[in-house]
Amino acid sequence: MPRVDLSNDLIHWIKGDSDEEAFEIIRQIVREQRLRGGSGHIKGRYQCVCFTEAPQTTFHDVIGRYRPFGVRVSKRWLYSEGGRPVIYQREAEFEALPESHRWRHVRYEPDCEPPVDFTWEREWRIRTDVLVLPPGEARLVLPHQEWADLLEADHLEEEEYRIRLESVAYG
Repeated sequence: MPRVDLSNDLIHWIKGDSDEEAFEIIRQIVREQRLRGGSGHIKGRYQCVCFTEAPQTTFHDVIGRYRPFGVRVSKRWLYSEGGRPVIYQREAEFEALPESHRWRHVRYEPDCEPPVDFTWEREWRIRTDVLVLPPGEARLVLPHQEWADLLEADHLEEEEYRIRLESVAYG
């Protein structure tokens, strides 16, 4: 069923103190063709790669800690790799989860003072140290064409350098 409040894709948004810093992270992701897991803000310090299913067009209207740079994957693909929506629940309910599901826990306590509510993130996670991005599955999200042009020029320059090195190595 089509919904305007959810996307069929998931986006891993990039954090950074500036757009330039976020762009450097995107460059590294393109070079390595992978996303690295982290444990920040994850109870139990599980290594995960985090995504949102909130639509790209409205996500940044709500939150300001991410830059408009990201990596988009299909929800179907991430699910097949083991990604799942998080479980929003009370902090006290974390221990009630089986160990195999604790990496999905996110605190949700709207009746506390102050309230704790991260449901607007519509978060998905995959428990992994490294998520390899297969060709054709991941798509980049960039704020405008100038960043795309810069990334393409950078990629072409690196490819030319790699080809020169291989031609020397292989004669």
